[in-house]
Amino acid sequence: METLIVLSIVLPILAGFMMLFAKNDAVTYILSCLMLPLLSGMGFMIYTADLPIYINTPDIVNTFIIMFDFGLLAYFLWLGYQRKSLLVGLLAVVQFILLIIVVYMAPVSGTANIYVDKLTAMMYLLVGIVGVPIAIFAAKYMDYAEEDKHKFVGIVVGFLGVMNFAVSVNNIEWFFAVFETTTLASVILIGFRGDKEAVDNSTLALWMNQIGGVAILLSLILMIKDMGVYHFTDLLALDKENITMAAIGFLSIAALVKGAQLPFHKWLLGAMVAPTPVSAILHSATMVKIAPFLLLRLSPIIEGTLLSKMLILTTGFVFVVAAIFALTQDNLKKILAYSTISLLGLMMVAAAVGTPTAVAVSIVLIVFHGFAKGFLFVEAGVLEKLYNAKYIKDMNMLLTKAPLTMLFIFFAFLNMTFIPFGTFIGKWLMIEEASGFLSSGSFVLLILLVTTGGVFLSVLYIKVLGVAIKHHRFSTFDFTPMPKTFLFVGVWYYMWLLVITIFIAPFIANFIGEIAAPIAGKAPIYADGLSLVIGKSTLYFWQIAGALVLLLLIHAAPLFVKFKKVDKMHPYNCGEIYTRQAESYDFDFITKYEKRINSFAITLFLLVLILGGQLL
Repeated sequence: METLIVLSIVLPILAGFMMLFAKNDAVTYILSCLMLPLLSGMGFMIYTADLPIYINTPDIVNTFIIMFDFGLLAYFLWLGYQRKSLLVGLLAVVQFILLIIVVYMAPVSGTANIYVDKLTAMMYLLVGIVGVPIAIFAAKYMDYAEEDKHKFVGIVVGFLGVMNFAVSVNNIEWFFAVFETTTLASVILIGFRGDKEAVDNSTLALWMNQIGGVAILLSLILMIKDMGVYHFTDLLALDKENITMAAIGFLSIAALVKGAQLPFHKWLLGAMVAPTPVSAILHSATMVKIAPFLLLRLSPIIEGTLLSKMLILTTGFVFVVAAIFALTQDNLKKILAYSTISLLGLMMVAAAVGTPTAVAVSIVLIVFHGFAKGFLFVEAGVLEKLYNAKYIKDMNMLLTKAPLTMLFIFFAFLNMTFIPFGTFIGKWLMIEEASGFLSSGSFVLLILLVTTGGVFLSVLYIKVLGVAIKHHRFSTFDFTPMPKTFLFVGVWYYMWLLVITIFIAPFIANFIGEIAAPIAGKAPIYADGLSLVIGKSTLYFWQIAGALVLLLLIHAAPLFVKFKKVDKMHPYNCGEIYTRQAESYDFDFITKYEKRINSFAITLFLLVLILGGQLL
């Protein structure tokens, strides 16, 4: 089993290098397709193994990673000089100094540097099942672009191996190395087009994520100095009263930065200038998912502390505000980006609450959000390349030219909004869990934040769907042929979402419950056949099936509904046709308060560290 774990990390990286050097269409496409059964199959075998697994590594591996760390920071310093960014260079120097201190202070430890549990194996599955199809999609997508196809797809595939490594490391200094490697990958991918806008946005991503790197190193120094540990498992084995909360506070800050929580959300928004597969991979299976993953790792320590309350307030605030900001956007990719930032907030809210049900909610959201966002960004790429549609207003007449693509988009948006899909059930479970702690003021606020954010996200998705069909006349169809690769990836995501929704009761009770139990204990969630039992509530299978059939009919209805003779006459308009327009409420006024909102978000970040981390 150790061999499979190593291969899950190494194979994608080797395949990426092969694509870079071969520069051959057949090699790139075949290797991308091979990764799907290989990574998914190995992920499944690891998940079904006797976990957790500890892997001891030779000393030379640790030496190599330390050397890699210093080399990576030297490269960041050079990038700062090349791009004339004082901030990038300064942060690189600070990390260089802190890393020297960490290496000097770190005691010899016999603890395994690789640790694979059910949570890690679940992330392997997400990378394989959700991430690899994006690489396959990218191999065809880049045929429509002028950039180096083989270099791009090679980096995307290699990035999957880096993500598998990130969720496997037990040594927190190694975690820092992989954390900054994902930063490097994002810089390369965001700046891939090479124009000024792309380079500027990649620089923004670099210095913002470097702040997370600084936070990890400060956390390591405190851990080694006060507790004598620098492995996750050793940290979790300590009694809470012996843990320096400032160290956990710094790690939490790193998670918030990587999760693009306000005010660090701009690096993820800036990633929208990259080719669309970059957005798909960053939002679904890699990069930002490190944020809730890290908080889930720390959840047993955080649960019930002041740090937990500060994190709930901070990420709950982002859940609401990012959903509102999404309503001000017309660009489809920016709408999806803001909704990702919002839902990442909810994932981290649940991880910070830390109860068995809340931890299960965080994992449910990670899985369903991964599928839905991979699906939506892939379809956004199809709209962009085949129909030159980047804004939701451009989607008005596409039901005649791209009915299947539009139905895919409708289905993915419904998955983010309505029962019986996992995202809705996650929000419902979070509200129900918080309602059991109404004596605590922070949990009353949590209910308010979750319900408000959920409402705004629902309004957002309904707005997009409404605009997409607003001017359609539903008369004749003029199909535009779709490449088979695009069709395969779309059908792949559609079928996975459909199947896990039909079997959502055993999926949550057994699969999700099995992952959550070692972290926080068994949640009161059970499967009664295909019905889902949550505490004293039951979601019956006939309700799941009925809701699913109804939603399938709703999202297919625009293809068949035709309106005839529906021109209206105003009663006092002398019989002339009165033009009517239906518009959604305009939330643009919110942008006037963006600076104030960001200032408040900065205050919350400081409170997480100062109060939650008990620096005072």
